[in-house]
Amino acid sequence: MPRLVSILEAHRPMKSHPDASARSAAEVVTQLPVPSRLGMLRFERLNEPSWALLFLDPACERQLGISASDLCALVDAPYASLMEPEARYRLHDTIQQQLLQGTHYLVRYTLHTPQGALTLLEMGEPFKQRNRQLLRGYLLVADESLDQYTPAEQELQTQNQQLRSSLQQYQRTQNDHLQHLARSRTQQQLIVRLARQRYVSSDPQQEAAELITQAACEVYGVARAGIWKLGSHHLDSVSLYRRDLDRHEQLPSINARNFPQYLQALHSGRAIDAHDAQRDPRTCELATSYLQPLDIYSMLDASIRIEGEVVGVLCLEHIGGPRTWQADEIAFAGELADQFAQVLINQQKRSATNALHLFQRAVEQSASAFLLVDRDGRVEYVNPSFTAITLYSSDEVCGHRLSELPALANLSDLLFDARSSLAEHSSWQGEFRSRRKNLDPYWGHLSISKVYGDDGELTHYIGIYEDVTEAKLAQQRIERLAYTDNLTNLGNRPSFIRSLEQRFARSPQQSLGLLLVDIDNFKRINDSLGHQTGDKLLSALARRLRNSLGAKGTLARFASNEFAILLDCGDQDSGLRIAQQVLQTLDKPLFVDNQLISITGSLGLALAPEHGDDPQTLMKHAGLALHKAKANGKHQVQLFTEALNAEANYKLFVENNLRRALTQSELEVFYQPKLCLKSGQLLGMEALLRWHHPEKGMIRPDQFISVAEETGLIIPIGKWVVRQACRMSKQIAAIGLGELQVAINLSPKQFSDPDLVGSIAAILHEEQLDPRLLELELTESLLLEATEDTRHQLGRLKSLGLTLAMDDFGTGYSSLSYLKKFPIDVIKIDRSFIKDIPDNQDDKEITSAVIAMAHNLKLKVVAEGIETGAQLAFLRRQRCDVGQGYLFDKPIPGRELIDSLRRYPCRPQTDQRT
Repeated sequence: MPRLVSILEAHRPMKSHPDASARSAAEVVTQLPVPSRLGMLRFERLNEPSWALLFLDPACERQLGISASDLCALVDAPYASLMEPEARYRLHDTIQQQLLQGTHYLVRYTLHTPQGALTLLEMGEPFKQRNRQLLRGYLLVADESLDQYTPAEQELQTQNQQLRSSLQQYQRTQNDHLQHLARSRTQQQLIVRLARQRYVSSDPQQEAAELITQAACEVYGVARAGIWKLGSHHLDSVSLYRRDLDRHEQLPSINARNFPQYLQALHSGRAIDAHDAQRDPRTCELATSYLQPLDIYSMLDASIRIEGEVVGVLCLEHIGGPRTWQADEIAFAGELADQFAQVLINQQKRSATNALHLFQRAVEQSASAFLLVDRDGRVEYVNPSFTAITLYSSDEVCGHRLSELPALANLSDLLFDARSSLAEHSSWQGEFRSRRKNLDPYWGHLSISKVYGDDGELTHYIGIYEDVTEAKLAQQRIERLAYTDNLTNLGNRPSFIRSLEQRFARSPQQSLGLLLVDIDNFKRINDSLGHQTGDKLLSALARRLRNSLGAKGTLARFASNEFAILLDCGDQDSGLRIAQQVLQTLDKPLFVDNQLISITGSLGLALAPEHGDDPQTLMKHAGLALHKAKANGKHQVQLFTEALNAEANYKLFVENNLRRALTQSELEVFYQPKLCLKSGQLLGMEALLRWHHPEKGMIRPDQFISVAEETGLIIPIGKWVVRQACRMSKQIAAIGLGELQVAINLSPKQFSDPDLVGSIAAILHEEQLDPRLLELELTESLLLEATEDTRHQLGRLKSLGLTLAMDDFGTGYSSLSYLKKFPIDVIKIDRSFIKDIPDNQDDKEITSAVIAMAHNLKLKVVAEGIETGAQLAFLRRQRCDVGQGYLFDKPIPGRELIDSLRRYPCRPQTDQRT
């Protein structure tokens, strides 16, 4: 090979022009033909036995019969497959031995190609790129006649043949060379222009794309040149220059998943030089959707790479016929792509630099302290806010360990204590207490995180914290105010409940007692002696109780004249003994405002876990015990028992007496008139149940209906009310007061009676009452929980000819779906919306909306609880249909109803259905 190089050097003057002496030596050298025109194929490959090619001169297709892209494929080692396997490994070892002795190598081997077996000379040198060992050089197809010579003669013969071939090739390609010179100068000028370009627009990427695409069209003489960015699945147009229109365009994105072969070729090689793009296997996928519609015959696409990754592509598109791309054109397309890649890199660097500068300014100007510590606890950086908080300057802390700085000594324990949460997690945040440089204490809220290097190893800690001393002190003051009784300086109700919850949380099965203390007749003391004296009395009593209890329990003021004591008692006897001591303490007079005041107290005691295994249950039962003590005459201690459940006792009382009331005629139906708000005429009545208890007197429905529902007594009671209402309607019609509709409330429990519809139908038949004169009022809870059986019952009731009304509309889960699902005829607006009209604007708006909605749905509206003329006037303006309330009449006992209705004018029969 040295002799070949020397011979080439000796013949180099043959390529100079006659006027070469008038030009510089560099210019003369650049006029030598490129190696490909001398039959030499430039290559780059891995320095491995796989012989994997990274680049091969495109002219190889003429000599070897295989395209460069196929030979440079990254899979299956296509080039090595053409070699003899044993020779490939032997040649690799020979190359390594030659490179140990010199800077280049020369080997000869046979390549089995579609054109037959060819003898190749490979000359090259090693180089390194991205930590990979590579080889580069030239391949030369040798004449088989060299086999008859000795190796030295073969080498000389090869050199002579090459020189003759070079001279012949030089003569054939002289014109091509001149064209190449012109292209080279244009390309060099463009490269210099691009290198010197200063992008000043707000979008340098767009500016560079437009400049490069337009220049590429001019240099290559192609119709279109474009730059596309490659995303995960799309090719997004950056800029497309059309030479025929002399303008830039931006095309829609292209789904790259439709062109896998094109993408593979783009990733596997530097450029795609498709002379016939519509047939080239690398680009034929684009033919139907892209190439043919635009009449594109040839394409030269160069991949745009950043750190080896393909991020885009420069596309040169030739129309009008096939075009053969020259090697220098292919190489220059790569240089243009590299120019755009450099613009992207510079833009990324500028963005990163700007972001870094912004972050630095933000850190420097942040009100929070920033602290950067290495893995050994040595401070590397602090910002000005750190100095403002700790009074330590940057010079005083940087380079020192945290353990050496009093202001950060606690941080050192947090970072390097194996028991801290930071040892197990990547971050930690919380409050810490430390001291400033002047030893003043302060509170800080710190968030600290671990920082890892690219290798996954811990390198630093970064901490951000704020001075929360003022907030901490304010929080403590607020907590004292929130959990301390200002009068007695004892804990208040929230404080006591919190302590009780904490005790249960620590020891759920721990034995403890809750004692509630209420001062008997304390209101009388306030009323007679004044509230100031009462407050002083409470303060003195709190001190006495606290002194008498000592360490036996926790004392708090639970309410106005009520105290709570949490006892650490182990059993019932010790709890009662302490309660008796407290009772005796209360019996001792207190000297307040120059007078002795005697008081007594009532105490309720509940023990855990016997009387409750959670705070809520224990407090509830202690309260029941206290109420029992007061109900039993006060001035006593009452221990909670299950017998104290007043609600259970009351339910038992109601149930026992209600069964008797039904059989002994203690129940009575009252009737409240319902008037037409437009004409003032009487339209009907609502039947209301009352209970005349021989001992308790009149008992309201809300005091016994719920018990009747729970016990099932509501079913026979409901049937009795229906019959009484039907009889009353018949009596009214019989005396000539007209046919008045009677409304009856149905309980959801009554729908559990399978005979509900049958019994109502039977009563209507027995009493011979027109079904249209009976209205059934349904609760929202019934409609909300309605089953299929309930819907069927409502349908059957409606088929009887009855009127169905939704009672107390708006107080529960009012839903328009009820009006759609069920055969409702009437909506009754609850009295809670009427009572504050016209003063409450919200109630007026709701009432107006309900009336309007009902009328749009062809429903009648009844307003309950009308008590003032203003309410009546408002409802009339809103065109409410019917009203009832104390403004017209109170509920009237059945025995007095007929006499009371005589004052209402009789109406013709035709008006009864209004």
